[in-house]
Amino acid sequence: MRNSKSEAMSKGKVIIINTKTNGNIEYKVQNDIDSDMGWLKWSLIFLFAAILCPVFLKSLGVVVVEITAGILAAIGIGIFACLAVQSLFLGNAEAKMVENAIKNVVARDAEGLKQKVLKVKFYSDSLDSYGTIDEEYVLALLSNKTVLKYPIRQLNRKDDKYNYKLIVSKSEACENEKQKEQILRKSLIRKFVVSPLFISFITWVVIAFILGLGVGIMYLFIRYVHSVEDMILPFVIIIGILAFIPLYELADKRLPHNQLCDSMRYVMSIPLLALSLTKLVMPSMAIMATCILMFAYSFLPVFAVVALIEKAGYDMTMEGKLFVLLTIPLIIATHCSDYIRRRILRMSPFNGNDHHYHLFMRELVRFVYTKENLNFIVYASYFLFLFVSTFKSLQSGEPLLSAGIDMVAAKSFLVFIACTNMLDRKRSANLEGGALLTLFVKMMIVHDDEEWRLKRKKHQLEE
Repeated sequence: MRNSKSEAMSKGKVIIINTKTNGNIEYKVQNDIDSDMGWLKWSLIFLFAAILCPVFLKSLGVVVVEITAGILAAIGIGIFACLAVQSLFLGNAEAKMVENAIKNVVARDAEGLKQKVLKVKFYSDSLDSYGTIDEEYVLALLSNKTVLKYPIRQLNRKDDKYNYKLIVSKSEACENEKQKEQILRKSLIRKFVVSPLFISFITWVVIAFILGLGVGIMYLFIRYVHSVEDMILPFVIIIGILAFIPLYELADKRLPHNQLCDSMRYVMSIPLLALSLTKLVMPSMAIMATCILMFAYSFLPVFAVVALIEKAGYDMTMEGKLFVLLTIPLIIATHCSDYIRRRILRMSPFNGNDHHYHLFMRELVRFVYTKENLNFIVYASYFLFLFVSTFKSLQSGEPLLSAGIDMVAAKSFLVFIACTNMLDRKRSANLEGGALLTLFVKMMIVHDDEEWRLKRKKHQLEE
C-alpha cells in the first residue's frame, strides 16, 4: 500500500533516460531543493510566530493566544511533516526504480556465477548528519552469500530541475564489511519471527491451545452430562459417524469424478473431518489420565493411612491432615516417579498396541512425568503462592486463604525442600548398608592369627 502511494506521489520525478550499449543505465531524479527550502522557511516562520503569540496577542486573552499559537504551530509542523514524507516517498520511488532497472543485469551476473539472486537493494550512504550523500550503490546478495556491488555515479548536466545519475552495470565484489552488513542483516521483524524466544512463545501457545481444547471438552462433558439419558445423544452421534465411514468409502469408489460428484464427496467428508478433529484432544486426555493415575498412586495410600489413624482413635486437626495430605503425596509422586511411571505405562490406555498413536502416548508419559519436571512444577507453584501470600500479608496484614492454610503451605514447602535435598545428598553419602554390615561382622569375628602377625607391618595407619 505504501509503495503504491509512493509511486503515485513521485510519478514523473524519477525517470529512466536510456540504457547504454555497455549496459549502464542513466536516469534522473527531480531536484526539489529550492522549493523544499522555501517551504522549510515558511515552516520556521509559522513556528516562530507561534512562539511570539503570547507577546503580541496577550491583550486578547489567554484563550485566543493559545488557539492562535496552536494553529500556527500545527501549520508549521504540518509543512515540515509534508516535506519529510515527500522526501521519503521520492527516496522509495528512486530505490524501487533502480532495483527494477538493474534486476536483469544482476540475474545475468548471477547466472554467470551459477548462483541465485536472493536480494537486490538500493543504498545511499550519508557523509554527515545533514544528509549529504557520500555514495550511492546497489547491492545484490547471491545464494552463496556473495555480495555484488553496482556503483551509481553522479552526472554533470546543466539542468537545475533534475539530478542525473548513472547505474554502472559492471559489478564488483563488495569488500566493505559495513556495506555488506546492510544487506546481510535481517530485518527487525524477521529477526523477531525467527528468534528462539518467539518460536518458543508460539510453541507454547499451540500447546496451550491443544491442552485447553481437551480441558474444555471435558468441562462441557462434566457440566452437561449427568445421567445415562444425557449420554444418549453424543453416543448416537459417534455411532452414526462410525457407521457412515463404510458408506463414504463405497460412494468414493463408485461415484465418477466430475464437479457434481466431487461436491458430493466434499459434503460427505464433513462428518469424517469432525471425527478426525477429535484427535486434537488425545494429548490432553493422555496427560489428564497420567495426572489421575499419578494422584491415585501417591495420594490414595496416604489418605488411607490417615483414615486408619483416625479410625484407631487418634484425632488429627484439619491443618494436620492437610499438611500430611499435601506434603507426603508430593514427595511420593516426585521421588518415586520411576516406579509410578512404570505402573502407569502398564495400565490402559497406555499399554495398548493396536494403533500407532499408543507408542507416542507412552513416549508422552515418559517425557512429561519425570522427577525433574515435577520438581519444577512444585517449586514454581510454591513460588507463586508464597509471593502472592507474602505480598498480601505485607499490604493488608491479612492471609491469602487463612492463617492456618498459609502456614501449612509454607511448612509443607520447607519439608519438601528438606526431603529433596536429603535424598539428593544420599547419593554422595557413603552409607551403603551392605558394606557397613560387612565391616561390623569382620570386626566381630576377626582373630589375630599368625598370618596377621606376619603382615601387620604393612597395615600402617593412613594419615
